[in-house]
Amino acid sequence: MKQLLGTIIALFISFFVLVSSLFFAVGLSIVGFIMSKSHNRKMKSNEDKEARIIEGEYSEVTHS
Repeated sequence: MKQLLGTIIALFISFFVLVSSLFFAVGLSIVGFIMSKSHNRKMKSNEDKEARIIEGEYSEVTHS
């Protein structure tokens, strides 16, 4: 009888842990997806600003 009760309690706890971890995994996946979309938009706008910068050496040009 004690083993049956212990088994039922263990199954109940394991089922609860499994379901709660599934909710956390799905919830965090959705949040991560939304955050990655907003992060990509910010990075794209920064890339547009950086695209106007020309890198290289600077030398002054004088017209004679």
